[in-house]
Amino acid sequence: MKGKKIKIAGVLLVSTMLAVTSLAACGTKTTSKSTGSSGSTTTVSASDMFTKRDLDSGYDESKATKIKLSDSKTTVSGDGAKFSSENGVNTVTITKEGTYILSGKLNGQVVVNTDKTAKVQIVLKGATVSSKSTAAIYVKQADKVFLTLAPNSENILTETGEFASDNSSTVDGVIFSKDDLSINGTGLLKISTESGHGVVSKDDLVIASGTIEIKSSGHGLQGKDSVRIAGGTITINSSNDGIHSENKDDSNLGFVYIKGGTIKITAADDGIHSGNNVTIDGGTITVTESSEGIEGQSIDINGGKINVTSSDDGLNAASPSTGNDNTNQGPGGPGGGGDMSVDENAYIKITGGEIHISSEGDGVDSNGNFDVTGGLVYVEGPSRGGNAALDFTGTGTISGGVVIATDNGSMLQSLTAQSSMNTVVLNVSSSSASEIIVKDSSGKVLGTLKPSKSFNNIIVSGAGVSERTISYN
Repeated sequence: MKGKKIKIAGVLLVSTMLAVTSLAACGTKTTSKSTGSSGSTTTVSASDMFTKRDLDSGYDESKATKIKLSDSKTTVSGDGAKFSSENGVNTVTITKEGTYILSGKLNGQVVVNTDKTAKVQIVLKGATVSSKSTAAIYVKQADKVFLTLAPNSENILTETGEFASDNSSTVDGVIFSKDDLSINGTGLLKISTESGHGVVSKDDLVIASGTIEIKSSGHGLQGKDSVRIAGGTITINSSNDGIHSENKDDSNLGFVYIKGGTIKITAADDGIHSGNNVTIDGGTITVTESSEGIEGQSIDINGGKINVTSSDDGLNAASPSTGNDNTNQGPGGPGGGGDMSVDENAYIKITGGEIHISSEGDGVDSNGNFDVTGGLVYVEGPSRGGNAALDFTGTGTISGGVVIATDNGSMLQSLTAQSSMNTVVLNVSSSSASEIIVKDSSGKVLGTLKPSKSFNNIIVSGAGVSERTISYN
């Protein structure tokens, strides 16, 4: 059903009856039927993400095996572990289920190689492990390993050479686990590598708590089946993706779930990347530098405070087979419309939280649908042409929350307002607006944006908004 477009003194007010509002410099973009959150992407639930033991960093020191690291003079007090020093290679090997407390310094490696059903807790209590050609901590076999950072401890794990192959796979992380890995505690863990990833799990990777600082030439955190973050303070400086999960063997896996914590990412590639779904329920996430800020086949944001800076798209939803390939798109590049079909499995859905995006590609780019039902979304779109603040191939709707965006105007799209919502597009340039204040019909401030880049249009969606409730100076 078509609705009215009312031109008012350089203002485009899009009524709540409008079925599709999609403006572009090269014409109107074709939209297709909504797929919502349907498709083959994984839907995650907080109750399924973490076990009680993930969240419990306690341990009984009196029953633990204690390992005093001191290069060739390393000692083991207790059962389940052994130390060897052969040809200048120092290795601690854990062979049984139990708790192991590590302290001191080791030029070498800590290996976990137990029965497949064994659960192992490694407590780092002022431990430094440095390795030249392999992981500092290598989980070769176990059911699950819990890496606990002891209170008031500083722990350092480094890799300084080129990673070598271990028959069946390349061990390419400072911490490398072939099985489930969970990190918790209240201490500090510093990880650095010149040639690989920071932390790798070939199953699930859980960060429950602790302070973790990673500097890596590869991904910062990588979990093949999933990366799950419950809390902690995480700082990542990566020459690849900050957080990465992808499973090409099982389409139900390879997802990222964030419940809480404080996460700061500087990445040469994606800040957060999933081959499946990214779900954010809470936490404070800051991506200070990235190619694409958050990328997944689908993205669900239900809470938290998120700040993304990207040289390409801020939020990007696309199936792994299509990625960010724009070869089938219409004139003008991404968002140009015309030729690109809707990706039925891709979507971005925002139900809550506060999101700030500053992008030089599309601010929000979905190869499927883009739906806002709650939250506060600020988008500073690209200053250059060929991209837009909002770009969706399917439908773009808002039924709750507030969206405030600035756009260069070359490929402008706006959201279809539902229920009591309105969408307003103002033909205002950055030279006239250093601050944008949006209120509802009663005068309540819904959001304020101080743009840092040039723009030609302001896009506002929310309940009770109109040209009269938007001020700028």
